[in-house]
Amino acid sequence: MHSTIQAASIRSGLSPHVIRIWERRYEALTPTRTGTNRRMYSEDDISRLVLLRELTEKGHRIGSIAHLSSEELDSLLKKSLTECVSLRVSFSVDSMGDEDTEHGYVVLCSEAAKNYDSDRLRRLLLRARLQFGQRALILRVICPLIAHIGESWQAGEMRPSHEHIATAVIREILMTPVPGSTVATNAPELVVSTLSGEVHELGALLVAASARDLGWRVAYLGPNLPTEEIVVCARARRVRAVAVSLVYPDQCPIIEEKLVKLRNLLPESIALVVGGRAAPGYQERLQLSNVWWGQDLDSLDRILNELSTTR
Repeated sequence: MHSTIQAASIRSGLSPHVIRIWERRYEALTPTRTGTNRRMYSEDDISRLVLLRELTEKGHRIGSIAHLSSEELDSLLKKSLTECVSLRVSFSVDSMGDEDTEHGYVVLCSEAAKNYDSDRLRRLLLRARLQFGQRALILRVICPLIAHIGESWQAGEMRPSHEHIATAVIREILMTPVPGSTVATNAPELVVSTLSGEVHELGALLVAASARDLGWRVAYLGPNLPTEEIVVCARARRVRAVAVSLVYPDQCPIIEEKLVKLRNLLPESIALVVGGRAAPGYQERLQLSNVWWGQDLDSLDRILNELSTTR
């Protein structure tokens, strides 16, 4: 029996867009085609998609595993599950019982930051990655944690030093590649930074980590960089895109000038991706060509997936 891509999407838990990218870019599988060129997926194809999804959720990059046979994928998944159980035992000091959920991790990580306990915060984040996978760690633990810490700081419930210790540990986790992950030699490349004057780098770090997880080669330049330096790196590396994170302030004329300058200095072939909490305010005021706007990681992921398949 064969299924359409819509049915394969429902059964595998992957969007049709992701399935197409895995086929075209990574040659993860080759569905049959009807006389009208419609994709049709066999039971083996769908089983393979499920294996690939489960492995990527556990931190494996699609570019590193797409070439493996289904039998090899199954063995790798069993090995990953065994290692995950083994490693969780080593983190038993942080056992959370009924709170062993994404929200539970956010609460406990926030408490660790309040207590200036960087070791416990690090253990909690590593354990969350083992339990939920890299994507869920980024989207469902770190992003809510950053938002919670920011709100607590604004409410006077946390000090700047609390935010700094959390930032330091999160930076360490996000900059450390997932064990066993590799980047394809033909992967598109992305430069990530923030504009000069923007010292908040967590948004940029999240973009860099998410892009790596999607199979991009990333040159992370850190925060607070002059426009010219970002352009020099982008030209030298011949990248597909440049991403900058805008957190604060909203609708600042100086930042508008920097964005316009960055777009004008970059070759037209290099896309400019602008994200962050403050991005929508600038999108409303600026009309620039080949600029992609996103406020959250979901929208930025869609942008990166689209850019990865175009040239």
